[in-house]
Amino acid sequence: MEASASIYNKFGLSIYDILVLTISNIFAWRCQTGDVLLPFYKQHIGQSAHLEIGVGTGYYPAASVQTLAKTKVVTLLDLNPNTLVMAQQRLAYAGYKGEIELIEHNIFQPLPTNMGGKYESVALFYVFHCLPGSLPKKATDVFTVIAPVLSPGAVVYGATILGSGVSHNWLGTRLMGIYNKKGIFGNVADSEEGLREALRESFEQWEVRVVGVVGLFEARKPKGVPSVKL
Repeated sequence: MEASASIYNKFGLSIYDILVLTISNIFAWRCQTGDVLLPFYKQHIGQSAHLEIGVGTGYYPAASVQTLAKTKVVTLLDLNPNTLVMAQQRLAYAGYKGEIELIEHNIFQPLPTNMGGKYESVALFYVFHCLPGSLPKKATDVFTVIAPVLSPGAVVYGATILGSGVSHNWLGTRLMGIYNKKGIFGNVADSEEGLREALRESFEQWEVRVVGVVGLFEARKPKGVPSVKL
């Protein structure tokens, strides 16, 4: 298991929300969870089926349970079984009544064929900066894997911490150094232009904006690999 996934043991998960979603997002990455990331997450949730890639503690779907009330299926996909179990339990405890599917999977590998054309929304929050390699290639590889599971008009959206071409403060610089050295992050060369290039290559419609040092993106109409029509 990659270092970026293996840190999510019981202890890592127990401190994730306060360390990452509160302290780091406010003081290091300067992109607040409550003011920026959570509203952006809620904005694009599909009503038929939603795919969550890189689930963390399950904070985002659990905090969006009212928005998810009309969503029939939420699929949680991650390389780490600990995160999958925690996210499932957290979402159910928050009151979600639909179907919750768990898939332990490497996102660089093709997805199961029974997922084809199923999802109206796919979320990739804080995934790319944890993946090995650099933008644009690692993102285009992931977008290629995702494209066949999108329903017509589906949206792929998320956020990633950029390492190049942005102004990191003292705390952000220190965390970047530590996390990249340990293999938790792989984003030293990740830039806004690299993210834009990946989206430009993979989708007909896309948008990017940067808040602090975080790139937020949304995209529709994949190129090359057409969505499967149900």
